[in-house]
Amino acid sequence: MRIFITGGAGFLGRAIMARPELFSPDPVDFTVFSRDEFKQAHARALFPDAHYILGDVRERDRLELAMRGHDVVIHAAAMKYVLRGESDVWEAIDVNVDGSRNVAMAAARTGVEHLVGLSTDKACRPVNVYGMSKLLMERLFQEADSWSGTQINLVRYGNVVSSTGSAVPLFRQQAREGRITLTNPHMTRFWLTVDHAVELVAEALKEPRGGTILIPRLPSATIQVVVEAAIQIELARNPDLRKVGFANIGQRFGEKVHENLLGPEETPYTEPGKVMRLYPVTEGPRRAHQDDMYTSSHPDHIIEVGEMVELIQEGGE
Repeated sequence: MRIFITGGAGFLGRAIMARPELFSPDPVDFTVFSRDEFKQAHARALFPDAHYILGDVRERDRLELAMRGHDVVIHAAAMKYVLRGESDVWEAIDVNVDGSRNVAMAAARTGVEHLVGLSTDKACRPVNVYGMSKLLMERLFQEADSWSGTQINLVRYGNVVSSTGSAVPLFRQQAREGRITLTNPHMTRFWLTVDHAVELVAEALKEPRGGTILIPRLPSATIQVVVEAAIQIELARNPDLRKVGFANIGQRFGEKVHENLLGPEETPYTEPGKVMRLYPVTEGPRRAHQDDMYTSSHPDHIIEVGEMVELIQEGGE
């Protein structure tokens, strides 16, 4: 099996390459297509047998040439930072919307069998440019599945513990420096390990019908719990760590107090389960409208500090 990963030199792409057995019992050849030379060098040191191509999903012709001959495409490339999306709207659309369209078109033109797109809880009832762009990616992929000849599915999930540039490594660094900045300690967020995220991608590839968005019923934690867990880990590593102070910088535009993995508008088109399945809205409702949602303020399970410590330690990096 040959697997092509856009943005594959990043945190999730490296985790996918570390678990080839999830994708095929036979040998797997990975191709990383990404634009960051530094991340590619890091990935190459860890996975020297993979193929590496410097490129950008906005470059349609190069993308198509690089993708030719692959069986599976995992679309992980994205401009993912909420604040940057607000200040660089055109860039967010170029990468997350137009770039995703290029990926779907290239997959169709090169005869790729399966394409999986990675989405986010911020695509559900979006309030920021990043979330809006990922919602459009979801709809683009669902529509492309209906005509492209490539089976296309998606996964929508929350925060991957310890992913590059995320809250956990930031809080740990700030704890070491003695001052943590908080927007709102009562905010809640969905959390999962990178291994769980990889397993969801593998499950999406086995999904029997295309156009489906797989949405796990994840646990959530308050930001205060995440901060306390980060401090505990750093104190255990360095008992001489000085007292950590806090600075409340206030909630920023584009941030929700609570996130949603599934909105009430989507429930009629959703098959319930531990991993919910959201089908294209163009196919019509599958059940009566239900005014419910899956929100981080009322999850199936709430993560406390001790469990968050374990998740961070399990998450690695």
